[in-house]
Amino acid sequence: MRKRIVRIWDVPAGGLLPALITVASAFCIGGLAGMLLAAQVGGGGHDSLAAYIEGYLAAAKSGSVVLSPGLLSVLWESVRWPLFAFLMGFTALGVLGIPTLFAVRGFLLSFAVSSFVRMFGGTGGILAFFAFGITGLAAVPALFVLGVQSFAGARELAGRALSGKKGVFPFGRAYRVRCALCAGAVALSAVLEYWAVPALLCSVAGLF
Repeated sequence: MRKRIVRIWDVPAGGLLPALITVASAFCIGGLAGMLLAAQVGGGGHDSLAAYIEGYLAAAKSGSVVLSPGLLSVLWESVRWPLFAFLMGFTALGVLGIPTLFAVRGFLLSFAVSSFVRMFGGTGGILAFFAFGITGLAAVPALFVLGVQSFAGARELAGRALSGKKGVFPFGRAYRVRCALCAGAVALSAVLEYWAVPALLCSVAGLF
């Protein structure tokens, strides 16, 4: 069983840990930047954002707004980040593109959560968890799995390109297994985003 699990997570030699460190560092740097920027936003921008969120929550409490987003919008929001991470693993340019993708994702997520907390305090953290955390429990691990394996593959392809060797995608059956598992996680995230998150936001709107 242990050998089978190891085979499932097989990547090019020496590629797993450096890839994980790279994408995690990019995500954390982007997250730190988002948190710092959220703390600095003030004036009209902060007031406009606060007014929008407060109006949205007031409408949710009164039942005068439909919180369920469009299905296509949910699918795109759920799929775009892992899709880009997946596609960039097929090119040597992914050694630059994947860390950039993770930095942007970390920035946007951190900025959103930090903004909620700054505006509403501890209850803002509850709102942020229902808005982003529920789906993130499935989506973020899937994104990291795809990002790590794609970065490892992109780095392998870049090394082969620089050495003059023929660039062949370095993953086989194990790669497809991981992609299938991640696709399932992303699908679960989309289902939660479409059905569960709107209901949960309605249930906690009264706290604000």
